[in-house]
Amino acid sequence: MRRGSGRFGAAAVLLGSLAAQGGLRGELETVDGRRLHGVLTVDGAGTATLQQATGPAAFELAAVLGFTVADVAPLEAAAPHRIWLRSGRELPARSLRGRAAAPDRPAALVAELPSGVRVELPLRFVRALRHGGSERPEPPRFARDLAAPPENDDVLFVQKDGQGHRSVVTVTGLQPDQVDFVLRGTAYEFPLAAVTAVVFGRNTGFAPDRLPRPRLAVDLRGGEQLEGRLLGLDADLRLQLDEGTQVSVPLPAVRRLAVASDRLVWLSERQPVVEQTPAFDRVWPWGNDSTPAGPGFVIAGEAFARGLGMVPRTRLTYDLGGAYDTFEARVGIDDRGGPAAHAVFRVFVDGRLAFESPPKVLGERATPVRIDLDRCQQLALEVDFGRDFDLGDFCAWADARVVQR
Repeated sequence: MRRGSGRFGAAAVLLGSLAAQGGLRGELETVDGRRLHGVLTVDGAGTATLQQATGPAAFELAAVLGFTVADVAPLEAAAPHRIWLRSGRELPARSLRGRAAAPDRPAALVAELPSGVRVELPLRFVRALRHGGSERPEPPRFARDLAAPPENDDVLFVQKDGQGHRSVVTVTGLQPDQVDFVLRGTAYEFPLAAVTAVVFGRNTGFAPDRLPRPRLAVDLRGGEQLEGRLLGLDADLRLQLDEGTQVSVPLPAVRRLAVASDRLVWLSERQPVVEQTPAFDRVWPWGNDSTPAGPGFVIAGEAFARGLGMVPRTRLTYDLGGAYDTFEARVGIDDRGGPAAHAVFRVFVDGRLAFESPPKVLGERATPVRIDLDRCQQLALEVDFGRDFDLGDFCAWADARVVQR
């Protein structure tokens, strides 16, 4: 007993020492379903090394699905400001300031995120910003302008003499503590501290090109998420954002890493060919990562964020181009379906029936499905009527994905 405790203690000391030298301690999940524990580092060439008690294991970053940091709690930090990016991402911030343009760099918005990470965002990639807090309520027309911005003008909201003002302008730049803009042909500047919001015109900027896979999404303790290309992970985490800037993330700010690579593709990210047969003269919509009842899936109380939601009879056919080895999913009836739900799930590989479930009913646990694809060209997923046709058959292909081995 003492010998076993000694080995465990030695392993704990080893991992603790490695964590002190750099890297993240926690659980690594691979594309092929393994779950390993240790300290993770990633070098500049994209090789991930997990130092376990038994020694190191190396992986291509594309072979890693995700990494969950051990013993980390959410961070409660005030974030009165918010940034909307043209990429679709939204970021909370606890402070905002400007950075002036220079011959070798554009004007940028500099944000400190709740986790303490500093991010510089070129102004052309910013869709809107909210410079506020509980003592500075949202301007009355801000939400409407955010949903439908002007085509070629910007909207500036300010507080002046205790009153809120909205002006249609052209924002020309940012200084550390002011906004530069043109109003009716005249150039002005206004203190950033008195700006409550800016909505940039639809055509006054553009979304950046997405960096290629493998891509890394980093969930931070303050609830933020950053995404881009991993440059390295040792004493800190270095990430290049799609917006072109590089971010240094202190390791104590990290909660989870998720890798998107061509080794694993969620089918909800792909566009299928759709065939549907009406139930009682009605065709129900199918959904990526959702059912007709709403986002996500719940099967016998177990929640899933990703997958395909379908109502009989629906068949989705995906062109895989011979690139994948395995299809995996968990199938069942979403808990928000009808009490008489009764449906059959089928998988076809290049037109051949590879899987058919017994009828699935409400409250039944999700059934794991794993099909060898043998580098097939087409994969088809089908849900069909059980007895009594469709009576609330909210069919879920939870975590539906194809994998390269």
